[in-house]
Amino acid sequence: MTEAAYLTAFGWASDVLFQYIGINDDYRAAGNSYYTVETHIIYEREADFDDKLRITTQVLDFDAKRLHFNHEMFNLATNDRLATCEQMLVHVDSNAAKSAPIPDSVASALTAIKQSHSKLSTPPEIGRTMKIKHKN
Repeated sequence: MTEAAYLTAFGWASDVLFQYIGINDDYRAAGNSYYTVETHIIYEREADFDDKLRITTQVLDFDAKRLHFNHEMFNLATNDRLATCEQMLVHVDSNAAKSAPIPDSVASALTAIKQSHSKLSTPPEIGRTMKIKHKN
């Protein structure tokens, strides 16, 4: 798969999360949305075009305006982890073109998910800084 294909697949996984927490066409028509402000993809293994994939999503944290989560992509047949995608999003009022508080209904759904996901271990690559490590 190409770099863009990985990001597309992770985007579809984000869409599933959004639907689950109540972000739908009516929500967006009312001027509410999330914008991605940072993405870190780590490619671990190649996925072929016809591979069946499984993507899991872990809500790591959220506050009044931000949402931090991580996706993990697996080969369904081998269960090999292929890639991860850590993202930070900001909730926006698209009519005002600025950040806005997360509505209570979405915050309630995120609270329940975060509480459930708090039992999961945080993947070690979360928050990793991208840099070249030079030898002295």
